Amino acid sequence: MRLTRDQILSAISRGIGDGAWVLAALAWHGKPVAKEKLRDVTNAYFRRAKPEETEMPIRSRHLLDEMAARLEGAALVTVFPKGKAKLYMVSELGNELIQHMRKGR
Repeated sequence: MRLTRDQILSAISRGIGDGAWVLAALAWHGKPVAKEKLRDVTNAYFRRAKPEETEMPIRSRHLLDEMAARLEGAALVTVFPKGKAKLYMVSELGNELIQHMRKGR
């Protein structure tokens, strides 16, 4: 069986879970974000989108590390080293996935 583009993007979307919030937050922020700030940027975006929710998508450094690694491994973010820090930015594939999720597929 050959998968369509939409089927592949849907499978990725299901697989990243709360990582979708990280992607959306990076796109919203509009510039590369240091890993140390990624949790704050993601949770701030989440608060704007869902003010009634009390549990944030990134509650610990451990969850941040797992999500960042998952997104990087799936090529949904581009990582740029800057000194000892890493800067994260939505990749071209990540932008494709965001557009796909916005269409509700």
